[in-house]
Amino acid sequence: MAIWVATCNPLFAASPPDNAPSLEASYLAARQAGYLNDLPAAAAFYVAALDRDPRNPDLLQSSFVSQYMLGNIDIAAALARQMETLNLRISYASEPATAKAILAQDWDAVLVLSELMSETVSARPVASVIKAWALAAKGQAGAAIATIMQTGRSLSVDQKPVSAVFIMQAAHLAEFSKKHAEKRQFMAMLMERDRLPVHITIQLAAMLHRDGNDRASLSQIGSLPDGFGRKQLQAFLVSADKANPILPQIAIGITDASMMISARDGRRMLPARLGLALHIDPTLNAARFFLAQSFGQEEGSKQLVDEQLDAITDDSIWSQPRLLMQVDADRRINLKSGISRLDSALQDNPQNGLLHKEIGDLYRFDEQFTKSRDAYLMARKLGFDARGLDRSLAIVYERLDQDDLAEAHFLMALKINPNDPFALNYLGYWWADEGRNLDQAIELIEKAVTLRPKSGFFVDSLGWVHFKRGNYDLAVSFLEKATLLEPSDPVITDHLGDAYWKVGRRNEARFKWAYALTIADDDDLKTKLRDKLAQ
Repeated sequence: MAIWVATCNPLFAASPPDNAPSLEASYLAARQAGYLNDLPAAAAFYVAALDRDPRNPDLLQSSFVSQYMLGNIDIAAALARQMETLNLRISYASEPATAKAILAQDWDAVLVLSELMSETVSARPVASVIKAWALAAKGQAGAAIATIMQTGRSLSVDQKPVSAVFIMQAAHLAEFSKKHAEKRQFMAMLMERDRLPVHITIQLAAMLHRDGNDRASLSQIGSLPDGFGRKQLQAFLVSADKANPILPQIAIGITDASMMISARDGRRMLPARLGLALHIDPTLNAARFFLAQSFGQEEGSKQLVDEQLDAITDDSIWSQPRLLMQVDADRRINLKSGISRLDSALQDNPQNGLLHKEIGDLYRFDEQFTKSRDAYLMARKLGFDARGLDRSLAIVYERLDQDDLAEAHFLMALKINPNDPFALNYLGYWWADEGRNLDQAIELIEKAVTLRPKSGFFVDSLGWVHFKRGNYDLAVSFLEKATLLEPSDPVITDHLGDAYWKVGRRNEARFKWAYALTIADDDDLKTKLRDKLAQ
């Protein structure tokens, strides 16, 4: 049955058609869509319900929040005005109107609205950024910088230094106001920090480049994670010769301040505030990337995520992080799709070692171990030598029955990182499963469990190595704990059945094997379990 959804502005909608769903049906559908994280459907159903009862306070507030979350700033602002006429107050009602005032460059209105925004605790960083830029636009640079730094100090707790977000904004304000000495002071403060958020690092690199300090600029670029493409980073610096106009600067500031998430309310409203930044500057790729992240990986959010990622331009500094996010989603849904996506990217950029490593991971997950090995070796040949590459190579060599190479790379991985819990566990379990090097195996696995005590797989390895050593009572103890941590893993359940059998708990062993058979999807494991139960 087709569902009628109002597509016009809900405040000026005509009477709904006779075949429209009832108020109750639309409201319940909206609640259900919200429960399933399908925000577009929830917003549409709230609009449909509101057309039935346009002065309903609960529906007005729910419609406002859902439209704001979707970035429909004009509709959200209209809903906020409607609530105001009914004397309804909601914490975020002034925020869409603030964005519209910024676009109109009505700085006096922006100052008033930013004060209203700051009444909501989670909005104070964003409100402070907006207020500071409004002051700067009115020629009050000193007051603007003082406002942003005062907010930074007031939000700092336990004598921690002022957040890099506020210092970066102060540097932008100083650059905008041509206060170059102050700008350099703020840049120096940022360069003293051991770690900066990636979006702050990118802005600092651009500002250093504009200031003629290319050596420091390249140093900042070099500190970024491998996920950023070097080609795009170099192109970004070339394009960073001029500072952004004021509206894009405000959008960047809103994005940065929105990412300062601490309170639950701040996390919930993050998509709305990133949408606010995009309403002011639709070309802001950083906001689109963070917005896609904020929607998460729930099925109901997939369309929203795809829309934001698809809008990021290929020449953007955020294009490679976008690709990796898309591949990460493919990894959970369709490995073949992820392989195809990376293969296409490598056609355009065959010298990218990171992408060879990523496609090697997908080949490994897809059990194409020869292709996985070759991709890893190509990544290394191209100079990509991230921690964990030796471990990945070791795993594929083991699966290819090249045991000497596998052990050599496991030991190399542990030499580079003695506290790599995955390498410790994999090598220890491999040795234990084959009944060799048991004393060394137990040392490796015990260390892995110490590092990751809540990993059911690691605890299973510890139980299994004790089983192999004949310590059956101890094996039962660890394997029971492992099944509590990973109750739906058939291999762990099978191991516990084996241990129960050895200590004479035959009925419990049969029960565990039978249960493992019901949850197993590997044919070899199913055959092994059927043989145990038959015998």
